[in-house]
Amino acid sequence: MTGRFKRGLAVVDDSVDIFRTNPRLALLPLLSLLAIGSAFAVVLGIALRYGAVDSVLMNDLLKYAAIFVGIAVSSSVGTFFNAAVVHCAARYFRGEDPSVREGLEAAWRVRRKIALWSVTAATLGTVLYIVDENFGVFGSLARFLFDLAWSLLTFFIVPVIVLEETGSLRTLLRESGEIFKETWGESVTASLGIGLVFLPVALVGIGAVGWAYLFGSGAAAYLVGAAGFLVAVAALVGSQVVGMVARTALYRYATDEERVGPLDGRDPESVFAAE
Repeated sequence: MTGRFKRGLAVVDDSVDIFRTNPRLALLPLLSLLAIGSAFAVVLGIALRYGAVDSVLMNDLLKYAAIFVGIAVSSSVGTFFNAAVVHCAARYFRGEDPSVREGLEAAWRVRRKIALWSVTAATLGTVLYIVDENFGVFGSLARFLFDLAWSLLTFFIVPVIVLEETGSLRTLLRESGEIFKETWGESVTASLGIGLVFLPVALVGIGAVGWAYLFGSGAAAYLVGAAGFLVAVAALVGSQVVGMVARTALYRYATDEERVGPLDGRDPESVFAAE
């Protein structure tokens, strides 16, 4: 287990180096945040303007429909831009010079698979919310366990969507699950490593925003708050890019046994050695 943890952290470290080499990739998750934030801001503004918030909250059918739409929108937009990052990472691993435009074009080509995946995620998310809301502690436990299993099963769903030819949801899920099963140690520790790298930075940004709101005043509060917000956004953007780079490299090794990007130059026996 210690070996797997070290290898996972090494993957994160090299993925960060690749991000430094391709800083333009930060634009993709930034666009994702802007798109999702703008969409929800517009919807919330309209709901507040026409007094529809209380109606949605008091009517279960409307509330569940709103949850479904919210998950579907955020999932589809987030997956779309992550797919663009995966395409750019795959091109970089082939020795090519990726561009943001090419990444977006590649994501657009798999838009139907992204839509299928997003509707599935929204449906399951809404059902789990209903279970959690109506079955008390048992519903909350069931939701937690299913969320955990689902996150592991779909860990590689974006690389599979972009790099596999299949359009079948069943095949997408099977491929993602099989790749995670083969690389579970490195995948989990790489994710933890990304958290160790970027979470402290995000907390600094959030802390600065909190200080500005609760204790600051005048121009200093605005400056500190704005700086904190930018730091938190930068941490989120960086974690998204590094995460997709690492997953793309792990995917390539698990499917083709190619050591690319953060795995390049490593002893094949030390990458996914059984322990």
